[in-house]
Amino acid sequence: MKKSYSQFSLLSNKLLYGTKEKKSFFDYFLPKYRYLQIEIPYYEFLRGEVFVEDMKDLFEEAPQNLSLYHLIALLYFDFLEQVKKGAKYEQLCPFLISSKKKFLERPMIEKRVLKQVTSNLFSFEQREEEIEVTSEEKRAEITLRIKESEIYRGEVFLHDISPYLMDEELKVEDLLVILFMDFLKRIKEKGNSSQAMKAILLNFEDYF
Repeated sequence: MKKSYSQFSLLSNKLLYGTKEKKSFFDYFLPKYRYLQIEIPYYEFLRGEVFVEDMKDLFEEAPQNLSLYHLIALLYFDFLEQVKKGAKYEQLCPFLISSKKKFLERPMIEKRVLKQVTSNLFSFEQREEEIEVTSEEKRAEITLRIKESEIYRGEVFLHDISPYLMDEELKVEDLLVILFMDFLKRIKEKGNSSQAMKAILLNFEDYF
């Protein structure tokens, strides 16, 4: 298998090398962490930070070290938990495909182009072209510290659903961005949810 499902290619390496990797004494008792980097629009970065601050203001039990990094990681962990419980691929795959187009791909525009048909006749044809990202569209880069085992689970999931993605390719980093952007979209549409905030805080205690 040549596909890489994250920047670390954990699944590909395991299939290629098996369990030959040497482990130290501490590897058996301490979880191994990796650092994933994702990029999101700068406004969404600021909106996510405001949501985290809202949680701290509304709930006394919210830890003061709670950050945007924790929120994104918790959305990912919760998603994997739903997959573990048997979430239906026929529901997940259309969501992931449409979300990739919405949140990850550069926008496309239709442009009318004048094309000569004969020496005396011209006609218009339609064509799509990508809009170049300008320097005005600020982006924020976020580094996430996540257990290697959780990244590996995400890679296995993406490999499992790859036949149903209609030739679209996704990595764990893409999944993190999609889950975060979709979460913020729902917050912006419906406002803050105290129920969602409580669930995030409960999961924080379990994972951090």
